Amino acid sequence: MNEKTLVRYYDAEKNRFFNGELCGRDGDWHVEYRNDGPPETDLFLSPGWIDMHAHIFDGFGLFGTEADAVGWKTGTCLLVDAGTVGEYTLHGFTKYVAPTIETNIRLFLCISPIGVIFHHDYNAMQYLNADRCGACVAEHPGLISGVKVRMGSETIRHEGLEPLRLASLAARKGGVPMMVHVGGNPPYLKDMEPYFEKGDIITHVFNGRGGDVWNPDGTPSEALQKLIDRGVWLDVGHGSSSFDFDVFERAARHPLPRFLMGTDLHQSSVKKLVRNMAVLLSKLYGCGVSLEDILYGVTTGPATALGLTGWCRLSTVQNATLFRIVNHTETYEDCQGNSRTFHKAFSTEAVILNGEYRKTAAIL
Repeated sequence: MNEKTLVRYYDAEKNRFFNGELCGRDGDWHVEYRNDGPPETDLFLSPGWIDMHAHIFDGFGLFGTEADAVGWKTGTCLLVDAGTVGEYTLHGFTKYVAPTIETNIRLFLCISPIGVIFHHDYNAMQYLNADRCGACVAEHPGLISGVKVRMGSETIRHEGLEPLRLASLAARKGGVPMMVHVGGNPPYLKDMEPYFEKGDIITHVFNGRGGDVWNPDGTPSEALQKLIDRGVWLDVGHGSSSFDFDVFERAARHPLPRFLMGTDLHQSSVKKLVRNMAVLLSKLYGCGVSLEDILYGVTTGPATALGLTGWCRLSTVQNATLFRIVNHTETYEDCQGNSRTFHKAFSTEAVILNGEYRKTAAIL
């Protein structure tokens, strides 16, 4: 790595791009401003990408996948595990899995104490306890950043809204946001809406399973609009069954708040539909999302949702992603059997991970 490299860098505070130089060496990186003129290079630099929705309890249950393979090796500097870990399995994760991970991590602790290990998290409702969950969150402030609950007909059977009520209580007790998986109906968003507070996250928001998040014309439903007005974050959460091109494109015809770019990478989605963060960003870019809004969704947005201070600072670079947008034709599938062909793709070049420059896998 040269001590000075020309880059087109994303200033997260200004939400725009400048020409600059990445300068320094491991442990002492910074970006120097050159000018705000036309691009002088095709090498982009942004604060380190954050994946707000992944499943990284490797080897555990249906979902856990290898963190570094979907983390720094493919351009993501921080992974948020979205509920794969629960109160009862946290010790196993921290003892056996976390020490093998080099990518930065945070957890959203599952309200089910066993975590998300299969499709029905709430088989033993008597073990869900908001006080214990909230206390566990509070005991691990550097690791646990939220509480996760799955609410969709694919998960909920006879339990109704009780898992959501308990997750909301646990999040408030722990002083962290709640992430809510939405999917098939019932339950319905209008019934879930009262449990959300500002700073919470609704994930899988562009899924094609439920019919009550968006109106048929693509405008937000009454319940979703209440959440947007309240300051609830919207997250893509693509996964293997939770993103529909048609739903997204209808919604994108109308003004949208900037949203989070969670991949929902797990054992199934990593094999085909998402593969890595760059694939998700390529899909959204192909659908017309601006580069500024894409980078907001993997930098400033998730950093704010997680309460991270200094993550996006480039005067002293600790975590950054270097990438190009290349000519590449590919037909991408969503989770409902729809496909779109796009001709540009994100290709990661390197990361700076906790001050260390690392080349990434050249995978499209």
